[in-house]
Amino acid sequence: MSGPISVIKKICLLGDPAVGKTSLIRRYVFDEFDDTYITTIGTKVTKKALEIKCGEKNYKLSMLIWDILGQKEFMAFHKTYYQGAEGAFLVCDVTRTETQQSLLKWIESFTGAVGTVPMIFLVNKSDLVDKEAFDKTFLVELSKTHNTQFMFTSAREGLNVETAFLSMGNRLLPK
Repeated sequence: MSGPISVIKKICLLGDPAVGKTSLIRRYVFDEFDDTYITTIGTKVTKKALEIKCGEKNYKLSMLIWDILGQKEFMAFHKTYYQGAEGAFLVCDVTRTETQQSLLKWIESFTGAVGTVPMIFLVNKSDLVDKEAFDKTFLVELSKTHNTQFMFTSAREGLNVETAFLSMGNRLLPK
């Protein structure tokens, strides 16, 4: 019997500054949370390997997770960072409605560079329910338009972080 099939996939985390992209990665890869905000400069790549059974085959999926800076004034660099990406999480902040609206520009920039690849929308900081300020209808429609899903996540509490990455992993593998 042969072992799992090794696959390497590049995914990007995109979204405005301070939506929690770095925190989501830190929670997923290291199971840690730190609420100290440090601006991502350029991009940071983190690797996480996981075993996934897809159909009759077992895979060892290595995700190269690219944490892309959120500052819009550096959008000219983003297309370079996107090259070779096979999936993306588009992250917004449940407490800041404007971060939802920005998803449209992130989608346009990303798909313009890499074409149609799996995307999942993450509504992060869902533990801050008392400060919630978002439009669920907007996200439902956006998800339908792009044939994907959105999930509420909390890097602080770990809510749906593992689920989101596993869902992306399943989308990246052949059926």
